[in-house]
This record gives sequence, structure tokens and C-alpha cells, in this order.
Amino acid sequence: MGEENVKQTTGEEASRAAARKFAEAWADRGYEKGETQAFWCSLARDVLGVEHPEACFVFEKQVKLDKGVGFIDAYVPGTKVLIEQKNREVDLDREERQSDGTMLSPFGQAKRYADALPYSEKPR
Repeated sequence: MGEENVKQTTGEEASRAAARKFAEAWADRGYEKGETQAFWCSLARDVLGVEHPEACFVFEKQVKLDKGVGFIDAYVPGTKVLIEQKNREVDLDREERQSDGTMLSPFGQAKRYADALPYSEKPR
């Protein structure tokens, strides 16, 4: 019983150390277009322990919208997680003009993408 607690604590400490190292490595970064894939693969591999994270994600997943096409920054089919990443300096509450002229916040943009996905792929 005592050994299990030691192993669990050691595992927790390793996870926390990995998360700290990841946060430090990414502290001054955040370029959406150039670093989205590296960021999520690094998080999955280095912090969550996913062996081949690139196989878990679909990056720039195309979604048909009423007026054109959109691209989901990252999508995890196995868990139906949709990720709409923004640069670090973007105000997440502020609406921005989309390619079709619509004004949406990042949440609104992600919701629009989610609404346009087939039911079997919708985040839940």
C-alpha cells in the first residue's frame, strides 16, 4: 500500500515537472499559424505522454460553412475535441471580421465550426 502511494506521488511529480517545463518552453511563444501543430503535439507528447501525438490530431480540418469554407486549427477525432487557437495577444472576448465578413469572437468562430460538422463529429 505504501509503495503505491510513493509511485503515485513520483508519477504526479514527474507530470508536474513535465507541465512546468512545457509552460516555460512556450511562455514567450504563441504564433497561431506557425506554432499550432508543434504546440499541441508537444503538449500531448511531453505532458500527457501520448507516444505519437501527430496521429491523434487533424490539423486545419476543412469545414463547409454557409458562405465558403473554414479551417479548424486542430481536431481530435477520438474525443471529438475542437481547438480554435489564437495568438497570445488576441483578446478572446473581442469579435473579429471573418473571411466572409461575419464578426465573431474566437468562441463564436469555434461554435460556428462545430455547428457545421456532421453530427458524428460534433464536440459534445
